Amino acid sequence: MKKILVPTDFSANSMKALKFAIQTAIKSKAQVVLMHQTSILELAPDSAFTGLYVPTTGDQIDYAKNALSKFRKKALSGFKGKADESLIEAEVVPGVGTVDIILETRKRVKADVIVMGTTGASGLKRLFIGSVAAQVVEKSPVPVIVIPESHRMGAIKKIGYASDLAHVSKDLEQIAPIVEILGAELEIFHIEPTFPTNEAFLKFKPETEIPALAKKFNLTNLKYRLVKTKFDNDFYSGIESYRRNQKPDMLVVITHKRGWLGKIFDPSKSKGLAYHTKLPVISIK
Repeated sequence: MKKILVPTDFSANSMKALKFAIQTAIKSKAQVVLMHQTSILELAPDSAFTGLYVPTTGDQIDYAKNALSKFRKKALSGFKGKADESLIEAEVVPGVGTVDIILETRKRVKADVIVMGTTGASGLKRLFIGSVAAQVVEKSPVPVIVIPESHRMGAIKKIGYASDLAHVSKDLEQIAPIVEILGAELEIFHIEPTFPTNEAFLKFKPETEIPALAKKFNLTNLKYRLVKTKFDNDFYSGIESYRRNQKPDMLVVITHKRGWLGKIFDPSKSKGLAYHTKLPVISIK
């Protein structure tokens, strides 16, 4: 992990995302890029029309730069002696279309992970607008770490990896480096029952495969757990049951490419978690 992109709207929750990114960057010796997207249609909150004066685009950008600088200083104040302003590059990106601008900025600065807060969405708001974080999760080619409102700063000691067990070794190639950076233990968990029956689950032999995977990826505390639900394909109930009983500090899900029919009948679980999560979630393609 070399560069972490953190989009911000100056909300309290995006402050949590920035602090998480700083904490991770210190451990991994990465650079943080803090960005704020401003639209030419917006006016600065304290702007006022005086006579014939109308705030210009330049005024808006200057205001946003000043706000971004204060935001960065506030976040760093909790890391005195561990990090300074050189850790965080801050930039204002003008334009329209928040999700597209975040993804374009990610590509331009060559960030290998995005960390962002989410306030979630429900009902008609979710149907017609959706959460920016959920849309970034769905479209981003790099891992996205979503930080919910309920998150409290602290060490990530346990990560739960929700797996369909079809590509465990391949998935761990991407998960293991993040686990190592965070200094956490990893537990693979699978939610049953599924319909139709998951063939990968029937073939998976945890008593032999878990030790082999632990050795291959140097995961000394790798574990496996089966989570049972009352109904077939009850993914979110399984996630909630795992969260409540096993108390992980973070969840990780891997998204796999699906055809348009699969998207209709099996909506993206990682996108759904961006709406519902009570824990930080890493979504990896």
